[in-house]
Amino acid sequence: MTRIETVAIVQRNPRILLGMKKKRFGKGKYNGFGGGVKKGEKETEAVIRECEEEVNIEIINPEKMGEILFKFQSQEQNHLVYFFRARRYLGTPKESEEMIPQWFNINKIPYNQMWEDDKYWLPKLLNGQKFKGDFLFNANNKIVKFNLEDITNL
Repeated sequence: MTRIETVAIVQRNPRILLGMKKKRFGKGKYNGFGGGVKKGEKETEAVIRECEEEVNIEIINPEKMGEILFKFQSQEQNHLVYFFRARRYLGTPKESEEMIPQWFNINKIPYNQMWEDDKYWLPKLLNGQKFKGDFLFNANNKIVKFNLEDITNL
């Protein structure tokens, strides 16, 4: 079974807002904000809800930028992730039980503290390029192979 998930990157040039994951899958890594899509929920609704839960902000008009299927050579199930870019939000980013928010200059993104795939898709998202692809990770969460294509529509 494949988990359907969302990730939002909050972009306020020249910075982006990332969160340090405090527990569960991805603990200890910086990432965007998001999570699972609930039954009957649209991806856009899910990413807005998750940002409210994880960082206490309401993102406004998130733009769907990408879609990646993540596969694992381990017990982890597949993840189909929809990526969004949010340039506007309401509220003040605050730490939650799950994430510690931190702003980064787009020239100083901490890729060495993120998932290995982020260095491939995140620059595309930040430049406004839509993308679609798939990544296969081994049991140590290292990329075995991947395909990532620029697309015009999602």
